[in-house]
Amino acid sequence: MLKNRDLWINLLIGLGLLSIPILTSPDFSSFGEMIKAVGFRRNFLGYLLLLIFYYLNYYWLVPEFYSKKRHLLYACFLLVCFVVITYLPDLFFKLPDFPSNSNMPFPKKIEGMPPMGQGPSMPEGFKKKRPPINLFELRDSFLIQFIMVTILSMLLRLDNRLKEMQNEKLRAEVNYLKAQINPHFLFNTLNSIYALTLKKSDQAPWAVLRLSEMMRYVVTESDSEKVPLEYEIQYISDYIDLQKLRMGKHTDFTYEVKGSPNGKRIAPIILVNYVENAFKYGVNPDEPSKITIFINIDSKGVELIVENKITVKQNEFLEQTTEGNRNTKRRLDYFYPDRHQLDIDHRSDFYAVKLYIDLT
Repeated sequence: MLKNRDLWINLLIGLGLLSIPILTSPDFSSFGEMIKAVGFRRNFLGYLLLLIFYYLNYYWLVPEFYSKKRHLLYACFLLVCFVVITYLPDLFFKLPDFPSNSNMPFPKKIEGMPPMGQGPSMPEGFKKKRPPINLFELRDSFLIQFIMVTILSMLLRLDNRLKEMQNEKLRAEVNYLKAQINPHFLFNTLNSIYALTLKKSDQAPWAVLRLSEMMRYVVTESDSEKVPLEYEIQYISDYIDLQKLRMGKHTDFTYEVKGSPNGKRIAPIILVNYVENAFKYGVNPDEPSKITIFINIDSKGVELIVENKITVKQNEFLEQTTEGNRNTKRRLDYFYPDRHQLDIDHRSDFYAVKLYIDLT
């Protein structure tokens, strides 16, 4: 995404630079006359060289010399580029010289006129005046344009590098969060299988197979930035199947998936935290509990709705859910900035999560 944004910005800057000599040409209304004009061709070549310098500075000079604190070499390259941009257009398209007052022929001696240096001085109005400073000479040398292009390309490149560093930091942070999440899943699932083995249940081999599938997903897919949505849903289904093993008769449980996940991809292990919380704090063998889980898939994204009755002490619930929810929220902000909506309804004995992620 960042690369596409920078590419479009650089293309727009390139079109903008090349359009300046066209839009500012006095022959803009007549394309044929404009092309024939020597001044236009000189200016157009100058701006073309400025554009080449912009890309050179953005992609090579700033990252290779300025960012690596090789400032003297960077300044030398800037000087060479400025000289080329200033003088090369004049070598190809030399502007005609206009006669100046100093080159005009001196008037012949007139009878009766005293020799030079004698007689009354010339009237003040006939004295030779110093020509005014031509501010357009700076423009014709491309000095101002060169400074602006240098600053613009440098700022954009440094800003791009700063964003890359921030993304690298976020990726490292997300990988750390994954390392915290995965052992948590394993610990809870092993507890369920351990309970089956104590009961000598025939479902223990089946549960081990389910755990095996879950661990395969965690090991092989969780390092990917995006995975097929059907893999994530299958992982949730396997997790729910294992949790059903410890449900008592007092649990009212509903799980439903609507829509087709085909063709959609999602960040791995980003939905299951809320499903896990529902089982962790909504299942109690000593009192009635209710858990409802809906997954709705539409043409743009996926919606997860989880509702459960809280059957543990409030203090324990708040302390243990805060960190997991914070980690999930940070991953949502990283992978889906401005493309997700999370609503949490927390009451004294009820907890509900509604999450929608735009996967387009």
